Amino acid sequence: MTPKCVNCKHAMKKVSNVNKMFLNRYIISDATVYVCQTCGEEYLEAKEYERIRKKIDAIEIKADIPAVHQVMARTKFLVL
Repeated sequence: MTPKCVNCKHAMKKVSNVNKMFLNRYIISDATVYVCQTCGEEYLEAKEYERIRKKIDAIEIKADIPAVHQVMARTKFLVL
């Protein structure tokens, strides 16, 4: 079933191999998104988002970059 746009309620088109920026740091070149051809709204399915998150986690572990949740945990500790 094709999802409807949350903005204009039109049917969205599934587009593969899209370049998307994540965390203002990573360009994922093989993302699959749904795009509204009427207003331009984009939607990622939960399983696609999870696939991309795992891909980024693997890159960060390999490069020894702390995971986002680790950074947030430290930030909360400093704020409190």
